[in-house]
Amino acid sequence: MEAAYRVQLKDIHKSFSGVRALKGVSFAAKPGEIHALVGENGAGKSTLMKILAGALTADKGTIEVDGQPRHIASPRDSRELGISTIYQEFVLAPHLTVAENIYIDRLTKKNRPIIDWRQLRKDSEKLLSELGFLQISPDARVCDLSVAYQQVVEICKSLSRDVRVLVLDEPSAVLTFNEIEVLFDLLRQLKAMGIAIIYISHRLDEIFALCDRITVMKDGEFVAEHLVNEIDKRRLVNEMVGRELSTLFPERNAKIGEVILEAKDLRAGKAVQDVSFKVHRGEVLGFSGLVGAGRTETMRAIFGADRLEGGSVVYKGKSVAFKSPYSAVRAGIGYLSEDRKKEGVLLTRSICENTTITSFKKVSKLGVISHKKDKSFASVILKRLAAKYSGVDDTVSMLSGGNQQKVSLAKWLMADCEVIILDEPTRGVDVGAKTEIYKNINDLAESGLAVIIVSSEIEEIVNICDRVVVMRQGKTVGEVRKEDMSDKGILNLSMGVTS
Repeated sequence: MEAAYRVQLKDIHKSFSGVRALKGVSFAAKPGEIHALVGENGAGKSTLMKILAGALTADKGTIEVDGQPRHIASPRDSRELGISTIYQEFVLAPHLTVAENIYIDRLTKKNRPIIDWRQLRKDSEKLLSELGFLQISPDARVCDLSVAYQQVVEICKSLSRDVRVLVLDEPSAVLTFNEIEVLFDLLRQLKAMGIAIIYISHRLDEIFALCDRITVMKDGEFVAEHLVNEIDKRRLVNEMVGRELSTLFPERNAKIGEVILEAKDLRAGKAVQDVSFKVHRGEVLGFSGLVGAGRTETMRAIFGADRLEGGSVVYKGKSVAFKSPYSAVRAGIGYLSEDRKKEGVLLTRSICENTTITSFKKVSKLGVISHKKDKSFASVILKRLAAKYSGVDDTVSMLSGGNQQKVSLAKWLMADCEVIILDEPTRGVDVGAKTEIYKNINDLAESGLAVIIVSSEIEEIVNICDRVVVMRQGKTVGEVRKEDMSDKGILNLSMGVTS
C-alpha cells in the first residue's frame, strides 16, 4: 500500500548564527500532485527545500519519504531517495551535449570504464521521446538550446535517476509565454506519472493555473495550507504578507513633461536592428516583447555597456554616445541589470557598500566616507524596499535572491539620476516587495525622473506604465498608450499576430 505522502517534513528547525530561519515548520507533498510553496523573500522556503535536498541539515525535526523516517545528510542521500531539486540557475555543462548532461555523473559503468556513446544517445532519446520532446537532439550542445529546452534537459536528468519528488524553484522566471506553457504541459505529465512536484514561485497566476495545493510560509513559520480551489488571490496575499494589501499596483498620478531622451534607428549587434522611441520626464515607459526581442540589448547600448553601431541618442537636447556605463552614470542615467548576480551587485561586498556605491558624494566629505552616514543612508533606503537582512555590514551573498534584487535597486534610488532604466526589476521578488517597488517607481516618476521598465510580465507593464513600446526580433513594432493597453493587444504585437 502506497503511503499517503511522498515526502513529509515535520517540526523542522534551523538557525544561522543565532538567527532562527525555520521555527518548527511542517510540510507534506502527496504522490501525483503539484504543491505550491509560497511566501515573501526570507520566509524560509529555500532553507526548507535545501534541507530536503541535503544541502543543509536541520537542527531539529524529522523527514519521512514514503512513510519511512530518513536521514538526509548530503545531496547524494537526497538523490538516492528519488528527490531532485531544479534551481533557478541550472546546473548544466553548457558546452556538453544534451545526452552528456543527462547522464553526466553516470557516463561509464563501474565494470566498464569506457563510455558507450551509442547507448548513451539511445537512452537520452528515449527519455526525450517519452516526454514529447523529439525536437531536442541528444547530440545538441546545451548552450545552443533555448532556456525552456535547457529546463527540459534538467528535468530529464532528474527522471533518469528515477525521481519521485521534484522541487522547482522559480522555474518560469526567464521563460517566454509559449515556453511557460511547454513547462506546464510537462509538469502535468510528471504529475500523471505519480511524481510529487513542489513548485516555488512568486507568480500567483501560475500557481492558481497549475497547482493543486498551496502551503504558505512567513518569517520561518508555517502559516496555512489550502486546496487551490478553496482560496482566492487576495486572501493568499494577505496570508503571505501578514497584512491587508489593498492593491498590488498603486494608483498612478502621471504628470508628464518634456522629452528627455530620444533614440532613433538604433543598431547594436544582431539583437538590435532598428529601434526608435522617446521618453519624457515624469513618465514610466514600458518595454515589452518575447525573450530575445532585443529589449535588454537596446538598453545596454544606450547605457554604454555595449557598443552602439548605428543610429543616434539625444539626451536633454544634445546628441550623445556613451562609451561606457561610467559616462552614462555621470550624465545622470542609471541602469538596473536583469543579471543580478553578475552585474547588479558585488556579492562579496557589504550590503552598505552595494547600496551607496553610486552615491559616495552623499556619504563623504573631502573624499573621506563617513561610515555612520553611509550606514544610515543605506538603512533608510532598504527599509523603503522592505529588504530583510541581519545588518548592513553583512555581505550581499548572504541574502536571498529577492533581497539581493532590492539592494541592486536601492543603489539607483540613492543616485541622482534623471533617467533610470529598470530591467526586470521585480524578477524573483515577492508580492509584498513588488508593491513597495511599484510605489518607489511611482515616486521616482512623480519627482520628475523618466523611468524605463523592461519587463516580461504583461500585467506589470499594463498596470504601472504610461506607455509601452513593443519589440520583436530587434525592432520596435508598436507603441501602445495607457488607455489602449491590454494583455492580449501587447502579446499579439510581441508575436506578430495581426488578427
